[in-house]
Amino acid sequence: MLNGAILSSLHCFECAARHLSFTKAAEELYLTQSAVSHRIKKLEEQLGFKLFLRFNRRLQLTDQGAGLLAELDQSLGSLEIAIRDLKQQDFSSTLSIAVPHSFARCWLAERLGDLHSKFPRLTLQVRARSRATDFQHESVDLAVYYSDHLATGLYGTDLMEESLVPVCSREYADLHELWNSPERLGQCLLLHDETAWQSAGFYTEWQYWARLAEIEGLSVDRGFVFNRADLAYRAAMSGQGVAMGRWSMVAPQVEAGNLVVPIESFVPAGQRYYLVCHPDRKDTPAVKAMFDWMQEQAAQRISLGEASMAKYADQASQRAF
Repeated sequence: MLNGAILSSLHCFECAARHLSFTKAAEELYLTQSAVSHRIKKLEEQLGFKLFLRFNRRLQLTDQGAGLLAELDQSLGSLEIAIRDLKQQDFSSTLSIAVPHSFARCWLAERLGDLHSKFPRLTLQVRARSRATDFQHESVDLAVYYSDHLATGLYGTDLMEESLVPVCSREYADLHELWNSPERLGQCLLLHDETAWQSAGFYTEWQYWARLAEIEGLSVDRGFVFNRADLAYRAAMSGQGVAMGRWSMVAPQVEAGNLVVPIESFVPAGQRYYLVCHPDRKDTPAVKAMFDWMQEQAAQRISLGEASMAKYADQASQRAF
């Protein structure tokens, strides 16, 4: 069994290995640099192998040191999960979810009232971000990924598919005579989301739509570029240009009349929304409840979305004549 001194030294090693610096580890642990160096040296003696290669101005982990760090990362991550599980035996504690910015603003936010009515003692922390979640080291319970596949190593479910279609304000569509006239897009200001999905470029989403919709001769590598889709949608609502809409995100604004679908060319996005968590968390009651609720909300949105797609595509056809 490990005694307190070794556990303290392992903590010191983890910190020094993470920074590859005794000085930075000392600052984090509120110790002197010599105290950190002494603890590491004593730990190496107790373990019987070197943890660091020491150079004049830098440290480098030995193979044994790298292996020990990997084991510590896994053990500390499991310990953190176990502690959080003990705290979350009912729904009165906090559950955190990381989601893309546009998903948070355009889809999740408008449904939180229903979540509260079903689980009034549950506190939800919504963390909007455009990067993947490190479940091993971050205090995040669930995440929504917009991707073309379920991330390996995670437990998850296919939440819903997505479709793409250009959207703009009614005034902008009238002014540019866009109704069912894709050739007129060349005269419009195109609004882009540079973070449409992982590895997407500035104009990838519009390029993808134009190819699948078989719109020939349209140059899409121009216009204004945003790092969040909801900002592009907001600009489109204020009559600034045409945004590439993800139907699950823009349908409420179309239904409210703030956006219109001037061109009846819905195409499958090639990306889907996945709800994921660390495999060790999937049976936690609060996490299971969140999975069930999200899937229920997605199913409702899918049925309404399919009807809306047909409705607004038909309106675009009628407006063209």
